[in-house]
Amino acid sequence: MKKPTKNLLPLLAALACVTTGGFTARAATNILPGPDQTNPLAPGENPASANPLIPEGLEGDSRTLFRRETLLGDLRGLRTEALQQYGVAISPAYIGEVQGNPTGGIAQGITYDGLLNVPLDIDVDRLTRGLTSDLTFHVNALWIHGQGLSVRKVGDFSNVSNIAGYNTVRLQELWFQQTFLRKRASLRIGVLAADAEFFTSTNSSLFVNGTLGAFTLVGANLPDPPIYPVAVPGVRLAVQPVSFFSFQAGVYGGDSGGSQDQNNHGTNFNLRSGDGALIFSEIAYLRNQSPNDRGLVGTYKLGSFVHTGSRDFPTFSSQAREALGTGVVESRSTNFGVYGVMDQELLKSGGRTVGLFVRGGYAPGDANFVNYYLDGGLDFTGFVPGRIRDVAGVAVAHSDVSNAFSRADRAQGGPGYSSETVFEATYRVTLAPWWSVQPDLQYVFNPSGANGSHDALVLGVRSTVAF
Repeated sequence: MKKPTKNLLPLLAALACVTTGGFTARAATNILPGPDQTNPLAPGENPASANPLIPEGLEGDSRTLFRRETLLGDLRGLRTEALQQYGVAISPAYIGEVQGNPTGGIAQGITYDGLLNVPLDIDVDRLTRGLTSDLTFHVNALWIHGQGLSVRKVGDFSNVSNIAGYNTVRLQELWFQQTFLRKRASLRIGVLAADAEFFTSTNSSLFVNGTLGAFTLVGANLPDPPIYPVAVPGVRLAVQPVSFFSFQAGVYGGDSGGSQDQNNHGTNFNLRSGDGALIFSEIAYLRNQSPNDRGLVGTYKLGSFVHTGSRDFPTFSSQAREALGTGVVESRSTNFGVYGVMDQELLKSGGRTVGLFVRGGYAPGDANFVNYYLDGGLDFTGFVPGRIRDVAGVAVAHSDVSNAFSRADRAQGGPGYSSETVFEATYRVTLAPWWSVQPDLQYVFNPSGANGSHDALVLGVRSTVAF
């Protein structure tokens, strides 16, 4: 049961610490390489294009270290000859980062976080020599390690690192996907992560802060939601009848079986009826993405979530009355949220691109910690001479805390809450198709949203390697 007191803050921080952002991928999460991405190239980049960092005399051989798509290359034919012919692909990747807050937050310090993702994808048609049609299988495991700067030092709920989490080896996603109607529709069933497909933004995936991936409208409001590093049993239907329009909906278990440390290996496939169901739905307009289109590309989405587990959403005002001995707890019958996502190219000329993203959402403030959410930012690719694959970006994310929560907190002697805002500036350097390094600066205004919190400056550097 939620308690609108200062004791609730660690719980909210733990929930929000599973929010994500980073590389675009549909198969694992927003930050993990999957079937749609196996290396940190800029969108549309050719791995064989010139790399100014390759030592002279090595650029002519595509098998050299700096031209490989992955660090380990073909493994003497193992990938292409022994595995690919059977429809099997293994594409591990490692993300490591150092972060520190020299000023502000709840304490100052430096932490290291690391994430190893090992995905296995199988084209079942090829593996069974045609016994099936258009059937694929995906599973991935995570090794999460590190301290997490947000929990230990900053105290924010947006989460300054989108790879931080409970230290363990865990199963994440495990699903089968069947396509049909000439591959214009697909049905995915198994253990799924909602942030792999819903409320995603291509341009926001550059950033390190967690809320710029799986935003706090979901991470700080729903009970143990299916976002990094958590997944739950579910089913998802996606349909794209024409090139410029798509629709998708997913039904997930209402609770992942406990917090990250309670379900620490991801093998508690919880489907208790009392937890209700979590339903996501989303429509998208795809601008200039038809085969013959030549204009600037844009994607516009409208989506929603509905959670039917009423016991999980007691109202803040009734909780305060119970704590003060003047009433009993009352809950919403259902909970919901609505959101929009915009990705739009603003410029694409001479190898340079500018991309804009804006996302916003609302959830009822009587039982949701984050009432309103808004983020936005810009990506700049190829603007540094000789660095055509490097990407720079700036972004801002604002989480507005519910007035009902704040009033209930003050009624019990707390400081009250207002909002938390994050500014991030980052620059991703592509040293090789398989390796990128990303310095990062963040400034967190009012960490935790509690009045009187100390603004925090966060500096860090991230390295990503695709094996």
